[in-house]
Amino acid sequence: MNLHTCILIGLLGSIAMFMGDMFLYYDRKDYDKKDKINSIVEIMKNLGTKRLYLGGILGPLGSFLYLLGFYHMVLASQEKFLNLAWILFLINSFGIIFGGAYHLQFAYLGLLSRHEGKEAFDEFLKFLKFQAKLVFGFMGLGNLGLAIMILFGLTIFPSWQVLLTPLVLITLTPLLGKLPRGLHMIICGGWFNLIYFIYYLSLFINHTNMNL
Repeated sequence: MNLHTCILIGLLGSIAMFMGDMFLYYDRKDYDKKDKINSIVEIMKNLGTKRLYLGGILGPLGSFLYLLGFYHMVLASQEKFLNLAWILFLINSFGIIFGGAYHLQFAYLGLLSRHEGKEAFDEFLKFLKFQAKLVFGFMGLGNLGLAIMILFGLTIFPSWQVLLTPLVLITLTPLLGKLPRGLHMIICGGWFNLIYFIYYLSLFINHTNMNL
């Protein structure tokens, strides 16, 4: 698998996972910014089960595509930094495997919310929050390493590319709260995957131009 193909697969992974987010909890009325998780649960409680099934399944599928896409770290690395690239590839891979499982759990959350048994629901929600720490812990560490590699010229990409890495783009999150209703639901609801969409799209365009 060459670098161009690898980047394209990562781009498809971001689209698949984003679509999973939208199937799981998109609603034109948006969610309550001050109580996000409970507001999203209320949305999912009223969705059709088939929509939740589809939204949940897109998580592991997107995760698999992401994992293949992360191999671009190895392919784009300068040869003498190949070992570091492999380490970062593995860290990000662990993170996105947990991420696919975390995404799938939201379908369960929506399905459980429509049945009696608050204690079971609360216990499940507690475990979901624990999973979130694993996902963002691994991904944060992996993205920090990726940004450092690009910034200090350890890859074939120019240093300015660091501005479009997930680590930098995630800092824009506080600004999203000012988006109008509707657009806010789409952007914030799938923000993590939109970050990767922007990143992979920029890599795809950059690498295409490099080969012209």
